[in-house]
Amino acid sequence: MEMRSRKEERLNQFQAVQGQIQKNSAEIAGNSDNAPSIFAVNENDLSLKRLEEYQNGLKRLYNEKNERLQQVEKYIDKIHSLSTILGKDSSVIILQVHPSLNDLCGITKNISDAILHKLNITVESLYEEKQNRLDKLHLLGEALSNLWNLMDTPYSDRQSFSHVINLLSVSSVEVSEPGSLTLEIVQQAEAEVKRLDQLKASKTKELFQKKQEELELICKISHVEIPSRTEMNNIISLINSGEIDHSDLLMSMDEQISRAREEASSRKAIMEKVEKWMLARDEERWLEEYSMDENRYSVSRGAHKNLRRAERARIMVSRMPALVDLLIKMTRSWEAERNKVFLYDQVPLMEILEEYNTLRQEKEEDKKRQQVSI
Repeated sequence: MEMRSRKEERLNQFQAVQGQIQKNSAEIAGNSDNAPSIFAVNENDLSLKRLEEYQNGLKRLYNEKNERLQQVEKYIDKIHSLSTILGKDSSVIILQVHPSLNDLCGITKNISDAILHKLNITVESLYEEKQNRLDKLHLLGEALSNLWNLMDTPYSDRQSFSHVINLLSVSSVEVSEPGSLTLEIVQQAEAEVKRLDQLKASKTKELFQKKQEELELICKISHVEIPSRTEMNNIISLINSGEIDHSDLLMSMDEQISRAREEASSRKAIMEKVEKWMLARDEERWLEEYSMDENRYSVSRGAHKNLRRAERARIMVSRMPALVDLLIKMTRSWEAERNKVFLYDQVPLMEILEEYNTLRQEKEEDKKRQQVSI
C-alpha cells in the first residue's frame, strides 16, 4: 500500500510538472488555447533524477516566458510613447498586432515569436513615421523661416508656428513632447507654407520696388549711375511670370545695395568736398553777377544783406583754388586705389575739375588783359 501511495504521489508530481511544461510551451508558441488538458506520463521512469530534469526544464520555460513578457511590455510602452508623440491611438495599433495584448481583454498575452516580430515591426514603423514627420517639419520650418524673412513677417505673426521652428535644431531621439509631431501640425505647417508662397510673388514685387528705391536713393545721393529703369521693369515682369527665384532676386538686390553703400562710403569724403565746391561755385557766379550790377551800392532795401553776402562769397571764392587742388589730389588717390574712374553723374570728376581750372585761368587772364587795357 505504501509503495502504491508513493507511486501515485510521484505520478501526480510528474503530471503537474509536465502539465506546466505543456502549458508554458503552448503560451510561448502562441497556442495556449489549444493546449491539451490531459498529459501522458511515462510510468516506467518516475525517478527523482527524471523529475528534477522536468523541473529544471520548467524553470527554463518560466524564465523564457518572463523574458518574453518583459519584451512585450517594452514594445507596448514604446508604442504608447510614440503614439502619444504622433497623436495616434495606441490601443488601436496594439489591437491590430493581437487582441490579447490589450490590458482590458483579460486573456493571456500572446508572446510567440510571430507576435514579438510583429511588435518589433510596428515599433520600427512608428519610429520611421516619427523620423519622416520630423524631416518634413524640418523642411517646412526652413521654408517658413525663409518666407518670413523674405516678407519681413512681424514676430507676433510667427508665434503660432514657433513649435515648428523649435524643432529645426532637434533630432528624432530628442523629440518626446506629447503631440509634438501630430499629423495636424504637419498639415497646418503645409497650409501656412502654401499660403505664404502664394503671397510671395506680390510681396516680392513690393519688396523689390522698395529695395530698388533704396538703391536709387543711395546712387542719387552719391551721384553714381542709377541702374537702368528698363532693366528693373524686366525683372518685375519676370517676378510676375514666376520665371525668377524670388529669394535669389532679393538677395541679389541686397548685394547691389551693399555694394552701393560701400561705394557711397568710399566717395563720402570727396563728395563732401565736391558739395562744398559746388556751393562755392554758386556763390562765385552770384558774386560775378553782383559785381556787374551798377546799383549794388545804392541805398535800397536788402542792399546791406547783399554786401555781407558778397564779403562771405569773396572769402569762399578765394579758397576755391586750394579746395580744387585738394579735390584733384583726393580723386586721383581714390582712382589709383580702386583702379577706376571717379564718376560724378556719369561724368569723370577729374574732367569737371580740370575744365573748371581751365575756365578759371581764362577768366583770370581776361581780367589781367582788361586791367592792362585800362
